Amino acid sequence: MRDRESQKKIYPLQFAVMCNGTAFQKWQADAIQELRSHGHKLILLIRDARSMPDRKLPKRKPKKKFRTLLFSVLENRMFKPEAREMVDFSAELEGIITLPCGIRTKGCSEYFYDPEVEAIKTFNLDFILRFGFGILRGDILNAAKFGVWSFHHDDEMAYRGGPAGFWEILNNDNVNGAILQRLTNRLDAGMILRKGYLKTVHHSYKGNINQLLSISSSWPAQVADEITRFPADFQELSPTDAPIYNIPDNLTMIRFLFKLFFNRVRFYYKELVAAEVWNVGLIRKPVHEVALEGAKLKSSDIQWLRHFGETKYLADPFGFIERRKLHIMVEDYSYSKQKASISEIIYDLSRDSFSVPIRVIEEDEHLSYPCIVEDDGNIYCIPESYRAAQIVLYRRNYSEEAFMEETVLLSGIEAVDPTIFSHNGLWWLLFTTKKFSTTHLFVYYAEKITGPFLPHLRNPVKIDIRSARPGGFPFYYEGNLYRPAQDCSLTYGGSIVINRIVRLTPDEFTEEIVNRIGPVKGTPFDKGLHTLSGVGNFTLIDGKKYRINRFFFMSQMSEKLKKDYSENA
Repeated sequence: MRDRESQKKIYPLQFAVMCNGTAFQKWQADAIQELRSHGHKLILLIRDARSMPDRKLPKRKPKKKFRTLLFSVLENRMFKPEAREMVDFSAELEGIITLPCGIRTKGCSEYFYDPEVEAIKTFNLDFILRFGFGILRGDILNAAKFGVWSFHHDDEMAYRGGPAGFWEILNNDNVNGAILQRLTNRLDAGMILRKGYLKTVHHSYKGNINQLLSISSSWPAQVADEITRFPADFQELSPTDAPIYNIPDNLTMIRFLFKLFFNRVRFYYKELVAAEVWNVGLIRKPVHEVALEGAKLKSSDIQWLRHFGETKYLADPFGFIERRKLHIMVEDYSYSKQKASISEIIYDLSRDSFSVPIRVIEEDEHLSYPCIVEDDGNIYCIPESYRAAQIVLYRRNYSEEAFMEETVLLSGIEAVDPTIFSHNGLWWLLFTTKKFSTTHLFVYYAEKITGPFLPHLRNPVKIDIRSARPGGFPFYYEGNLYRPAQDCSLTYGGSIVINRIVRLTPDEFTEEIVNRIGPVKGTPFDKGLHTLSGVGNFTLIDGKKYRINRFFFMSQMSEKLKKDYSENA
């Protein structure tokens, strides 16, 4: 296995930035800073000569078309996110060579002049990051070894053109795609370097844009790092033939504003009033039948555990069988305490009876998602404890029938839903993080269950709100490894997708969705499903519903007041 130092070694790439000057939008400045912090070298600024002061020519303000006037006026007044605030970057760029370049236009396309392309080639660049100019075509696209890199903050398979993040809200799309691409002569149909899917922020256009820009700003550094490790590993060209969108007209904008208003009312109702209530269900079928056979679950297939009303809920079931008893480990959440511990419910197979929840792991911080795994005759539990910024391995003490802390697997990481399993001679630890709890999947691996764990070379290995966050224990069937994951695109814990893991090594991660399991209709808990785990010939799931809860309302109002006070202090 590679040692930790060799994993971290990055060979610097040389890059240029296309820009309009030394002032950048915050997210662009963050992208440049991230690249430099990874050791990559900015050696050239390719500046648009049209943006440079020219005393001989009067400044001409661009004309605003009346048919798109409403969007043009509101874009920088009502919809401007923090990520687009301008920052003076001149001090950080001191000493960097600046090359002013003019362009010739042909239709909507812009072409660099041949002498300027040749001048850029003399710098022996690895890549050029585009934060200026327009729709580029021609020889400039091949002026660097790995081309010109540009962002498109939509799913290019659905929307080309712009404005970014707008049409997803108008068209009620659950997800908003984004790509970092190597430009080609086809608009928004380049070579995909990095792609991700985020939940559309339907109630806030500003918020939707802000998340797209902020999250994607780290992608150039991640791609540059990967190039140094896997120089030949480029993706294929996007096959998109999606329609090209333009700035919305005034009538479309009026529809858009009404939609934003109603989306916001619905959002704040759920945010402040509608509390989630989860419960655990038992299905008397092996996990592969539930997860893979495709037949929809019926309400009669599920035996729900006792429901505790507004005081608490049970969720995230995992389990193990011991002495003809099924031990169901759950998150035991108290609304009055705003905190959860790990409890155990014992199902006596011979008597067909369930015990009350018995608390077995409790810490000062919130605990949930008690992932259970067996190794060498021992039963281990890894609960989620992101607020403590560590992943702790607990081992079952048989004499006391309790779980005792064994070791800390990782520290300094706010891991969400950590899931551990063995595959091809290694132990694998998969999780998302609090910052990207539903979108970014991280992988670590070790030779022993107790570690030490090393990060996967491509972390985050996946950015997709539809199938990243772990949602239960992985399982084998007919030689294939399957991973349950959460689809949070419609709502948190909306449904489970089953991914087949195609490649899992310290260098590679590939998986494909093979099935989707939605909430079971006709049951009291039909608004969500976010955990699916197999135990012998049983499958454990959970389901949710919404209800008005006074503890939830008081907690949400308290958090909102604290946030408003801190922002205005």
